[in-house]
Amino acid sequence: MSKNDSIYGFLNPQPYMKQAIKDMEKNMTVEVLTPETWDDKEIDNIVSVCKDKGIKSVGGFAQKDAFHHILINEKLGNVVPSKLAFFYCMNKYLMRTLESNAFYFDAIDPLNETDDQIISKIKEWPFMLKNTSLSLGRGIFKIKDEEDLKATLADYRKDTELQSLIASQYKSYLKGVPTDQVPEVAPPFIAEHLVNMNEAIEYCYEGYITAEGEVVHYALTEEVYFSNHQALGYVTPPISIDSKMADKVETWVNDYMGKFSELGYRGQFFNLEFWVLPDNSIALTEINPRAAHSYHYNYEYSFGNSLYGDNFKLAAGLEPEADTPWKKWQRNDDYKYTLIVLITGNDTGKVSDILDYDYVEHLEKTEGILIRHTKQRDDVLTEKDMTAAGVMLQQMWIVGDTREDVIRKEHEVRAKIYRKPQENSEYPSYWDI
Repeated sequence: MSKNDSIYGFLNPQPYMKQAIKDMEKNMTVEVLTPETWDDKEIDNIVSVCKDKGIKSVGGFAQKDAFHHILINEKLGNVVPSKLAFFYCMNKYLMRTLESNAFYFDAIDPLNETDDQIISKIKEWPFMLKNTSLSLGRGIFKIKDEEDLKATLADYRKDTELQSLIASQYKSYLKGVPTDQVPEVAPPFIAEHLVNMNEAIEYCYEGYITAEGEVVHYALTEEVYFSNHQALGYVTPPISIDSKMADKVETWVNDYMGKFSELGYRGQFFNLEFWVLPDNSIALTEINPRAAHSYHYNYEYSFGNSLYGDNFKLAAGLEPEADTPWKKWQRNDDYKYTLIVLITGNDTGKVSDILDYDYVEHLEKTEGILIRHTKQRDDVLTEKDMTAAGVMLQQMWIVGDTREDVIRKEHEVRAKIYRKPQENSEYPSYWDI
């Protein structure tokens, strides 16, 4: 197939994706599309543009674009995940109901349950309380006691703006879904077992389901945390397990995603986060109904695969690259290690007072390291911006022939990029060199 026969729509690409688009245009034509709402009129206009330009399919890789991906591709005649399956993906309680042998969890509904009713059914203290609809680490609380719980519930009951936002989103997701198929319980919060992050290791898995319902395994990345549970980075392929674990992961994914396939999740990538616990059992963290955009470079730098390109092909009903990063990892091919280094800020003030931008420019211009600027140098961080993990300032991709190479470089970058040493950033034992 020639380049001119292959035209795809990239939904709302971010600035750091520019090089990826340039690389893909060697084999296909990429048109940038910028839908903003889920309004029928806007979606129809985007679809008309696609048809006029001969765009076969569109791809959305951020959380806000995942529903656009479905709405536009469906009207282009492509196979897409059902809205019911998407709804399950967008509610942390519903997604866990499909997991076999799940650990403790329960639905929490502050608007229809009293504090006493909720407290009476909590089976584990402390526990995690998560808003079922929010993303990017928002709305997640470690609840130590009843006082903690009551304060968090009270905040939600007062936040009518958030309640309205969630209700509006759910209404959009379920538009056209028969009433008898809509789950009776889709709560705003889930209580669940508190995982000991000093013992469990979290992984990020990429896969997809074909139009015929087959689960295909694509790639695996390990999430690395400091001892205070703040995220350090994401390394591909994983370093704490080897490819011998692949069979167990495949079995678990086939079971879990097989249930999503039955719900109608077809023709799309998915991104799973899960823990491997000390006994080597696997427990779901969450599912995202899309490919995770930041891992495109991990797979490209480590294995030479194009996550974005494969996503476009799948959505258009074509065959993605058959030799996936997963297969190459299983075969122990000659791959590299790629680490996304997470640079966060835990102090208020101007970002350029937190990071040394002379060094940042050196990394970008002299060393050629790709950096995604989630905050700009003149941005000012306030207390309202702070989460338990601080504020994400940058992500950068470093590549090495060995795991030791990327660990060594991460140490170097983190030691030089901050204007003052960061507190509470003790490395896990396996990340020391």
